[in-house]
Amino acid sequence: MVATITINRLTGPAGTIVESDITSINTRANTADAQSTNDTASPIEIPSGADNYSYWVNTQLDCTVTPDNLVDNLEWYTDGVNSYGTGITCLVAQAARASYTQAAGTPGVTGTQLNDTNYTGGTLTPATPTDAFAKVTGAALAVTGSIANPSTGAFGNIVVYQVVVASTATPGTKPAAPETWTWRYDET
Repeated sequence: MVATITINRLTGPAGTIVESDITSINTRANTADAQSTNDTASPIEIPSGADNYSYWVNTQLDCTVTPDNLVDNLEWYTDGVNSYGTGITCLVAQAARASYTQAAGTPGVTGTQLNDTNYTGGTLTPATPTDAFAKVTGAALAVTGSIANPSTGAFGNIVVYQVVVASTATPGTKPAAPETWTWRYDET
């Protein structure tokens, strides 16, 4: 049987993680720890000095129908084109599910910077998140993990990303879906 794989956004405290299926919808990176497709009430402010950040976005694959054999060789990538505009970029890393850290910050202003210290102290790979737009097909983020028959449920590492806004960013609401992230895997 062919596996059914969904993409979940993880929010909330580690003890009661909320998993929202975002497979075929938008998810907005803003300054709230909640799944939203169009929440403009929690913007990332353009700073006058140092960068501001979205709350980090935790995503993970979930298998709802077990594969015939195995799902592995997980990859995450972008189209390589930053469509956010001047002064806005995105960083990405991965972490084991056991290291899940709830996103935090100041709602409506900025999130806590995504780094190896703030994300459960020493659990991100790479330790310093990298430019998401450098992760393209052929040079994707190789995500650790797999799932084998007869298992179902969340599997593989969490891919965590964060939008970074500099003082040079242009004001205004950005389109609901200016960027596309792609998960790819092998199934046998």
